Amino acid sequence: MVKMSYLEIILSRQAIRMKFPNAVRLLREMAGLSRSELARRAGITPQALGLIEQGKVSPSTHVALRLAKALGTTVESLFDPEQKAAHHAGAGSLRTERVALAEIAGVRVARSLEDSAQPVPSDGLRDESGCTDWITTFDGWMARVFLSGCDPALSLLAAWVNRRCRACEAVHFLSTNEGAMAELKLGQTHIASVHGTSDAVRSLAKGKDWVIVPLAQWRMGWIVPRHNPKRWMVETGFREARPRIVNRPRGAGARALVDEALRREGVSPDDICGYDVVAKTHHEVVRAVAFGGADVGIAHEAAATPEVAFLPIREEITWLVVPRANLHHPGVQQVLDVLQSDRFRRDLSAFGPYDVSVTGARMSVLSKRGT
Repeated sequence: MVKMSYLEIILSRQAIRMKFPNAVRLLREMAGLSRSELARRAGITPQALGLIEQGKVSPSTHVALRLAKALGTTVESLFDPEQKAAHHAGAGSLRTERVALAEIAGVRVARSLEDSAQPVPSDGLRDESGCTDWITTFDGWMARVFLSGCDPALSLLAAWVNRRCRACEAVHFLSTNEGAMAELKLGQTHIASVHGTSDAVRSLAKGKDWVIVPLAQWRMGWIVPRHNPKRWMVETGFREARPRIVNRPRGAGARALVDEALRREGVSPDDICGYDVVAKTHHEVVRAVAFGGADVGIAHEAAATPEVAFLPIREEITWLVVPRANLHHPGVQQVLDVLQSDRFRRDLSAFGPYDVSVTGARMSVLSKRGT
């Protein structure tokens, strides 16, 4: 039997009394920090920190990351002490990873569901040693199709595929532009989604045996607090406003736009508070700004809510990249068929806002063979 440390016992007991269990106050006091100092480092008010410490509110992802960084710990250790204690109580067990199976270019692929954008029943449970306990029988006839990318519309597209075809299941995996293309090249996904201008995508596709189909056109822009109190990008920029930013991961199109803006103003990323604070999705960027975790970020217009203001930067198109070898996969065919559906286009238009006038129209001169 593994003994729990005194700290772990305290965390476990504390968790029982809190609506949102956390170890913020305990670790703050152990670090010798005042509430005001920790609040300053996390970019929130002492009053907000007090509510978090009492377990009355749950912080946004980005506030949680800043608190964990300031206290020299992880978000999991800070905000899930009960689970941490339980993990130590049964420390002999290995971490279990849920996986889903699909056939890609004739190869059976088991992919972790950690980055799936929607709940998906797993086919097996894989432990840290790499052994998988299969809990379902993979039916070769079922046309499961993996889609990788960050556009929220991919989840809607997957849902429409699943509604229309019982013998097919589409799964959307969250990934950056660069990440999605890497997954495609490694044979981990059937369809990669990238967003950008037509010229950028043409350059990306040069010499490749791909078919590229536009999903929709939309706008990328700055996300700022409602009413834009700092007059961001209207009267001031990074150099004058010195805002707290929430960023996107390396390889994301939004991060590239942030870097472009910094270069244009001659500002170093090291001088920007929050540059290394990363949001996994566009919706997380919006939530970080809406709840005071950041002053500004860049996100997809479809993720914007009434709690924030959206300031357009440029129009982009989300493109679906399909290797020609995957074109005859039944699941891929279902995706391409849905793109031609008027009902899907109407739904997508309302889901955005998205411009669906280009949806499903193949781009010309994209591959070795053309389209």
